[in-house]
Amino acid sequence: MVCTILLVEIIRDKKGKGAGERFLSGSVMPGWVWESYRSIGVFAFGASCQQLTSDFAKYVIGRLRPHFYEVCMPFPVANSSANILGYINDYKCGGNDAAKIQEARLSFPSSHASFSMYCAVFFIFYIQEKGKWRGSKLLRHAIQYAVLIGAWFVGLSRVQDNMHHWSDVAAGFLIGATFASLVFIYVLKPKKYGLPVAWEEPPLPTSTLTVPRAVLSSMGSTR
Repeated sequence: MVCTILLVEIIRDKKGKGAGERFLSGSVMPGWVWESYRSIGVFAFGASCQQLTSDFAKYVIGRLRPHFYEVCMPFPVANSSANILGYINDYKCGGNDAAKIQEARLSFPSSHASFSMYCAVFFIFYIQEKGKWRGSKLLRHAIQYAVLIGAWFVGLSRVQDNMHHWSDVAAGFLIGATFASLVFIYVLKPKKYGLPVAWEEPPLPTSTLTVPRAVLSSMGSTR
C-alpha cells in the first residue's frame, strides 16, 4: 500500500494534479511528498486501530481455535466438581508447548482477515479517488477486484489451514472494512464527502441601482 501511494502521488504531481508545493519550517516541500506523508500516516493510523481492536477482542473472548485439541491434548481432572454435570470444564493440557497452547485460545476474530480486508478496502477507495487516467476504466476496476479477491483468499486460507472458524474470519472482514471506510472518509478525505465545516456568514448582497439617462439629463438641465 505504501508503494502504491508513493507511485500514485508522484504521477499525479508530474501531471499537475497534485496538491502543489508546501512550506514547512521555512523550507519548500514538494507536493507529492506532503500528500504521501499524509496518506501513509492516515493509513498507518487506521491499521493500528483495527489491529488493536482485533487483538483486544481476542484476549477478552478467548475462543478456542479449531486445532486446540491437537495442541493442548486435554484430559479431565479426576473427581472435579466442575465436571459432575457431564461437561468437561476443569481440564489440564497434556501438551508441553505453553506458547502454542496460549495462542490456540485466540481464535476470535481473525487478525489476518481484518488486516487484509482493511488494506484492500483502503486501496480500493484510494485508487478510485486518485488513480484516474484517460484509459479504460475497466482496468482500474479489475485491479480493485483483484485486490479484494486477494483479501478474500487470505480469509479463506485461515479457515482451510484450520486456524480459524468461518465466523472468526467474517468478523475480521467486518472490522477491517469498517475501519478502512471510516478512516478514508472521515480522516483522509473530509472535504470530499461534505462533512460539516465551520459556519460562515453569507456575504451581504450588493446591488447597484442604474439611473436612467433621461433623469440624468433633466438633472443637468435644471442646474
